[in-house]
Amino acid sequence: MNKFLIIGVLFGLGFFAQAQEPAIGQDTIPDQMVELMEVVVKGYFPNTHLKGNAIVTRIEGTSLAASGTVGEMLIKVPGMTGTEENPQVLGKGTPLIYINGRLMRDDSELKRLRSEDIRDVEVINNPGAQYDATVRAVVRIRTRRQQGDGVGINLAITDEQDLRYGFNTPNGRLNINYRKDNVDLFGGIFYRRQNYHQYSWLEETTSTSKVFHQEGPYTMTWKNNQLVYTAGANWQINDNHSVGVRADMTHFLGGTNMVIYDEDIFENDVFLDHLYSEQTSKETKPLSFLTNAYYNGKAGKLGIDFNFDFMSSGTDTDRENVENSLLSKEFVKSTSGTRSHLYATKLVLSYPVWKGSFEVGTEMTFVKRHSTYWIDKPTIPNTDADIKENNIAAFAQYGINFERWGQASVGLRYEHTLFDYKDVTNSDFLHRNQDEFFPTASYSVGVGPVNMSLAYSFKTNRPSFFAMNDAVTYISRYSMQAGNSQLLNERIQDLTFNATWRWLTFSASYNRCKNGITQWSFVSDDDAVLIKHINLDKPINSYSMYISAAPQVGPWSLNATAGFEKQDFFLDLEDPNAPCGVRRETFNKPIFVVNAFNTLSFKHDWRIDVNMMFKSCGHTQNFYNDYNNVQLAIVLQKSLCNKALTLRASVTDILQRNHMNEYGDMGFYKIQQNNRYSTHKLQLTLLYRFNVTPSKYRGTGAGKNAQQRMRN
Repeated sequence: MNKFLIIGVLFGLGFFAQAQEPAIGQDTIPDQMVELMEVVVKGYFPNTHLKGNAIVTRIEGTSLAASGTVGEMLIKVPGMTGTEENPQVLGKGTPLIYINGRLMRDDSELKRLRSEDIRDVEVINNPGAQYDATVRAVVRIRTRRQQGDGVGINLAITDEQDLRYGFNTPNGRLNINYRKDNVDLFGGIFYRRQNYHQYSWLEETTSTSKVFHQEGPYTMTWKNNQLVYTAGANWQINDNHSVGVRADMTHFLGGTNMVIYDEDIFENDVFLDHLYSEQTSKETKPLSFLTNAYYNGKAGKLGIDFNFDFMSSGTDTDRENVENSLLSKEFVKSTSGTRSHLYATKLVLSYPVWKGSFEVGTEMTFVKRHSTYWIDKPTIPNTDADIKENNIAAFAQYGINFERWGQASVGLRYEHTLFDYKDVTNSDFLHRNQDEFFPTASYSVGVGPVNMSLAYSFKTNRPSFFAMNDAVTYISRYSMQAGNSQLLNERIQDLTFNATWRWLTFSASYNRCKNGITQWSFVSDDDAVLIKHINLDKPINSYSMYISAAPQVGPWSLNATAGFEKQDFFLDLEDPNAPCGVRRETFNKPIFVVNAFNTLSFKHDWRIDVNMMFKSCGHTQNFYNDYNNVQLAIVLQKSLCNKALTLRASVTDILQRNHMNEYGDMGFYKIQQNNRYSTHKLQLTLLYRFNVTPSKYRGTGAGKNAQQRMRN
């Protein structure tokens, strides 16, 4: 809760005399000598408010500023949930994240940037025509604008100790910034070790002419190390013109993934086999690059924002499967590789027209990807595929301010997409040429202390390149996995309502999705199950409603969210045990969410956080989670040396209830996977800051959605 103070001095006897006449017998004071010395007006300015169609939350000067990393901060912001590694916008999923107008390059940036460097966060849960038609949510982060020239140093060292499995994962970053007049040079290095463990219990039942049942533990261990180097320059020529360039290079130091299946197999309830399978994958990557160059400026009243991006990445994997069963022993070896290149440009022009602003622009993205897969098993085909996707977009948007009657915006985006898939090993070829229009509209208004907005958009969702790869990945003699180059794009209509009042934020939305993409099972002649991506033949209608509260009483502040998501969806499933071989199954149980982030601030820069997150069981597409997930964490923090040095200790997942029990119903095939994650950890962090002056970099990036899809 914040208060602002307006202090003014008002002169004039006429104004004062109207408020109070002099008593009889008092001397009359000449007009020019009467002075009202001071007027104090107190009011309330909320930390969270609506700005058009965006929910804006101030971070600087609030309890959120000491949350730790940006990832830890984002999940506490009204309108958001998820985890620090994967923040989510409520009801909309994973957003595109911008930092000072620049697209976040990779997930490690959530750990590299600290919450105390953030000024405010905008959550846009129904973006307009300027954004790619696949983008359903956008988060815009602005850092604090500190002044001053010289060298700034920002050092952070973190060590995580897993309290359940015993492994250790350190990481550290060093950022250096030099600013002189209008020139800004910056660079940094970030080291990250990932050590991830997952324990699951897996049950699969396949009902055809026979009933196969598999059950047993499934464990996965993933280890890798990487270094991320960042360098860039920004030149703010004057108030109307700035240019810059930024480069990010990721050096992957190697990774190993171990997956173990230990299953019993039954046929018609009779024990058939015991399968013990070890799958070891060794992964290497060439140096990956992502560069951005930009110009931001004005020519008279015309605003110009231009960006050019280049991205190059790749992965090589050598995989070995060692299977021991009562029926046979097998050793299966496979290799796979990908190489991806992206070029993208984006130009946005803005010009004031009447009571508003008119924006037009274009965005062009060109992606090439080469994928190979080889396996020494003759029943599974090899692949050598080239994928090309070109997307050319144009958009126009007009926003108008009706003053006390509110603000309105309408926009239209046109996208031309060319997609080619060619596999030279099995003569698979797909050519798809699409022209699509995506309208958007929004209206916002203030009614007394309440601000409201309503937004509509028509969106799409294109499958990742991994999901469109037809290569069959061998898991075991009973299970395989593949993508689907014939996948159609999802078609999504979105209607969203937002409202804010003081420290309360309310959001509700309705979505209708056609051609929903999910995973489905197919049974081969030898009774092995192939899991493959498909489009659902029924639309999914979904609803969500959330309310967030951020009150503050003395040293205690709260950031809490409560709400639910519900889908209206059913499928007619093939089932040999059902009458007529078909049964109807509904998938409409809601998911409830309750988050409460409590902060107690004490003297001498001590702080304690008690954070709780709850997510109930419920349906997502044709999958059901039957476990109520609870996460509890406690954080203790102390700042020293005028806040230049910060020490931080935390324990996460104290109750060890961060589980997910997922059940999938595909008719003749059912799967139950109970997952236990390695999130019960002790984390120690040391942060040192010297003369920190955040970069003025203004690049916004181009081809943002394609960059994300290349990583999937």
